[in-house]
Amino acid sequence: MRVLCLDGPYFLKALERLGCETLSVGQWSGADVRLEKALSLAGLLRLLDARGFEPEAALWADDGRPPSVAGLELLPWPTIAYSIDQYLNPWHVPFCNAFDAALVAQKDYLPLFAPEHKGPLRWMPLFADPLPGAIPPPARDIPASFVGTLDSPANPGRRPFLEAFRRHAPLAVLTGDYRSVFARSRLALNQSAAGELNFRVFQAMAEGAALLTEDAANGLRDLFTPGRHLLVYPRGDHRAAAALAQQALADPGLEELARAGQAEVLARHRVDHRAQEIVRLFEELARAQVHRARFSDMGRSRRLMATAYRILATDPQLPLPPELRAFYLELAHAGGDAR
Repeated sequence: MRVLCLDGPYFLKALERLGCETLSVGQWSGADVRLEKALSLAGLLRLLDARGFEPEAALWADDGRPPSVAGLELLPWPTIAYSIDQYLNPWHVPFCNAFDAALVAQKDYLPLFAPEHKGPLRWMPLFADPLPGAIPPPARDIPASFVGTLDSPANPGRRPFLEAFRRHAPLAVLTGDYRSVFARSRLALNQSAAGELNFRVFQAMAEGAALLTEDAANGLRDLFTPGRHLLVYPRGDHRAAAALAQQALADPGLEELARAGQAEVLARHRVDHRAQEIVRLFEELARAQVHRARFSDMGRSRRLMATAYRILATDPQLPLPPELRAFYLELAHAGGDAR
């Protein structure tokens, strides 16, 4: 299967391991086609023609930025959208509902998508992309770690929480590649922006660190059992989190919990598992010719896209340059028609 991968690059290697041929288009540095500005549908089709790439399916994945290509509702193949941070991006709801299928990473947000969606709508949690198994694991010389952005406007409570935690328990606070840090950590601390299940939940356990995370919703207890796979603390309670960390680090059973969490993630929550789900869904959509139904109801799809573009153009919280806002506003005024 030839899959056009737009924006988020998470599944490229996993899809290729499944025998798919991929072409990635987006703003990230490693994309096959790196875009410097948003592209129209006509521009995308010219690009594909120049590359000699004829997709059989298209996957849009949330990478934390506005969509880099407009007019995706007009693509003549089965399409899937994967929304990760819908709690930060209300435009995801109308945007994803213009695809043949929508996958939503945060379980509690599924009802927001349901009223408008006509095709498959499913919860697909995030996942881990573990370090290659051929690399010998390093010594676990970091008692407890946190790896992540410290001063995101979307999460103003993170730095105060971490600083308060460190007054009561040891914690290495780092940024960058969390996989290598978690592979050296006995305990990994997680804190979220809005109680979401973020990548840190899965990646920490995949690298063999015991996870200490918020007792969050969004499907956490559907996937893992506290006390067996991970440890949980009340959201925002730095004292409780620090006390649990100190207790865990002194407990000889911590390694057993870490091994159980790692086994669960590696057995069910690797990127390869999600890629297999995506390929099966594409095959289901192709058999049912769902994209033909999308074309027969194009007015609905354009209305949804126009709503998404209007939100992008007018949301003051989005750090968009004026020319990009103008681009989205023009699309909204055109009723979502991005041809």
